Parts: sequence; C-alpha cells; structure tokens
Amino acid sequence: MTLATSYAIKVWLEICDSFKIETRENEFSQAVTALNHAVNKHLWDKDWYGRGITDDNVVFGVKNDPEGRIFLNPQAWSLLSDAADPEKEKKLIVSVAQELETPYGVEMLNPSFTAMREDVGRVTQKHPGSAENGSVYNHAAAFYIYALYTKGYKENAYRLIEKMIPGGNDDDLMQRGQLPVFIPNYYRGAYKQFPRTAGRSSQLFNTGTVHWIFRCLIDGLFGLKGEPRGLRIEPQLPKTWDKVTVNRIFRDAKFNIRMLRTQGIQKIQVLQNGQLLNDNIIENFKAGSSHDIEVRIPD
Repeated sequence: MTLATSYAIKVWLEICDSFKIETRENEFSQAVTALNHAVNKHLWDKDWYGRGITDDNVVFGVKNDPEGRIFLNPQAWSLLSDAADPEKEKKLIVSVAQELETPYGVEMLNPSFTAMREDVGRVTQKHPGSAENGSVYNHAAAFYIYALYTKGYKENAYRLIEKMIPGGNDDDLMQRGQLPVFIPNYYRGAYKQFPRTAGRSSQLFNTGTVHWIFRCLIDGLFGLKGEPRGLRIEPQLPKTWDKVTVNRIFRDAKFNIRMLRTQGIQKIQVLQNGQLLNDNIIENFKAGSSHDIEVRIPD
C-alpha cells in the first residue's frame, strides 16, 4: 500500500500537470520521495523487496524466510512508483523470473505457506498454491506485466502474457483443465512444491485481471496511449512479430492501425492517411471520423 500510494500520487500529479489543475505540487512530490525512501530503507533485501512489517517489527517476504520468502506485488509496484532505481530494477526482475515464474505464469509468492504463521496472518491459512498463497494470481501478474511495459521490458512482458492463456499444446490444456476463452482469477501454483496440481484453473471469472490486461495490450504492447493532446503511438512489439493490425476507438474516432517492421529506418514512423507525422501523436481529429494509420518500426 505504501508503493501504491506513491504511484497514485505520481499519477495525480501527471493529471494536474496535463489539465493545468492547481495542486500542492511540492507537498505531493515530497510525499512520493518520502514513501519511496521508506520502502528502500526498510524493505529492500539485496535482490528484491520484502512484503511488509509485522506488528512485532519483523520484515517478512525476505530471503531468510523458509516460506513466503518473495512476494510479487512489492516488485510490481516498486517499478510503477519508481521506488526501484535502475540497479534494484534489474535485480528484482531477475529474481522474479528465477523465484516466481512458472510454465503457467508468475506466482503470487514462493514458497507457498504450508502452515499457519501467526504474525503474517490469513494468507498462510490457505491451501498451498491456491488463491493468494502462491497461486498464479493473474490480477497481480497483470500489475507486474504492466509495470514491465512502463520500463520497456517488452520481451519479458509479452512472455508472461502468453503464459496466462491456456492452449500452447494439448498437455497444457489438460493440465489447466480450461479452454482458452477467458483468463481465470488464478491457476494453481506452488509449482516447485506440488507440481502435480500446479497450473489447474480456478475456473473463476470474477476477477479484475482483464482490465489490466487490456491496459497491458493497448498501452503497452500496441502502445496506443491516450493523452490530452491526442493518441500517442509507441508500440512495444515482441521481436517475433513482423506485423500486426489493430483497431481502436478513441474519443469516438476510429483508428485502423497497421504496424510493420521496416528496414532502413532508425526510429518509429507514424503515417496518418499517407502523411508522415512529425511527432508520433495523432491530434486534431473529430468524433465520428475514421483514420488509416501506418506505423513503421525499425527492423
């Protein structure tokens, strides 16, 4: 919550700047700095951030813990809030890949708790690998994927999106027990502890996952970002994609967008109705209008 508060204030300051809203900018900026500093001072554990501090002033979610030694959420929100500097950023991303990533996605924590830990509480009572106790909790995974896109780690981000969707092969479908028609609340985790049941779908579709995945796809993968001036285009396609088409309705205007890798260019080029734009932002369009957009990406 400390990191999420920092991120929320940062977003609010960006909104105020964009729409010329008067606010206590210095006070809010100082609050972001203070919150991020506190997390770095009390929760950084050499290669990742701890999850929290108990009532007895014990930091948990750290390397010395036999269970629940690393949690996903602090890593995601440290990226979103800019608490992690470039050195910490690289370390925690490697740690998440090594400690939490599975064939079915990225786990909420690892190792899963197998017994009640009184000072941590409710999460430790859940069955190992289910729900918040070490499952591939897709809502939390989507936070992390979006955070990766904000920092430009497009290959890592897309790899984790792919793992969310059942059906890479028949064995994957059988293990998950779910058709690839929705993203569930979670897949069973504890992959290293209980591999026999890891990956099984919860079959729960009551989840906020899809809203964040929409954000990952539109803002991150395709880079179609709305801002006060208009629609900015900054795609982050994985290296295996040579071309893609995508349509977006934005401010009641329709944009038919074709992206393709192109030789002989050094930066992304955006053409609107055949004309090259000086900036990669589409503006001065009317509601109800339709636009053909070509996006050239350096090969």
